[in-house]
Amino acid sequence: MSLNHIPQERFSYDAYIELVKQLVEKRQTTGPDQSSFLANFTALNLVRMQRIGKMITLKESLLTKLSQLKRQYVFTVITEAWCGDAAQILPVIAKIAEANPSQIDLFIVLRDSNTDYMDQYLTNGARGIPKLIIYDVAENKEILNWGPRPKELQLYIESLKVMGLSKEEWIEKVMLWYTKDKTKTTQDELEEAIGTLQ
Repeated sequence: MSLNHIPQERFSYDAYIELVKQLVEKRQTTGPDQSSFLANFTALNLVRMQRIGKMITLKESLLTKLSQLKRQYVFTVITEAWCGDAAQILPVIAKIAEANPSQIDLFIVLRDSNTDYMDQYLTNGARGIPKLIIYDVAENKEILNWGPRPKELQLYIESLKVMGLSKEEWIEKVMLWYTKDKTKTTQDELEEAIGTLQ
């Protein structure tokens, strides 16, 4: 897919955070499901994104790879404000883009208002988010995509589901995994992806 396929309705990371803040003030979220359950998750996610954004330090090896980029890239992330995985991963991607702003432009796209775009990036037939798509600007084409979460965590979730845990129970365990991991696995996988770029 080319850059032309990126939806026109897109946000910078700062604009996305501002949108989420406004929604939290109104006890709302993004997307058609405006349940109090998802609104509560959105409020929690805002706190998480702000906390992770302040505490995160990118690995030196990742920073080195970012400094060596010669070409220009567009990073597009498909997400929704209520998504717990996105709250953990999006600040990492934002910090990566921030580390080399002359080579990387970051855009956030909402999944449920851009389903045609999302449906190009299904995970096992599902609209799993967040999904990162990286485009080479000069070649005007998609180079790679990543997500919706680190592979190690995906395997862990599958094992939790096999154990018969309820969604609430495994979500709690997933959030604990992210807390203990401190963005390390996400950074490792994104570093590997960025290592393939020029």
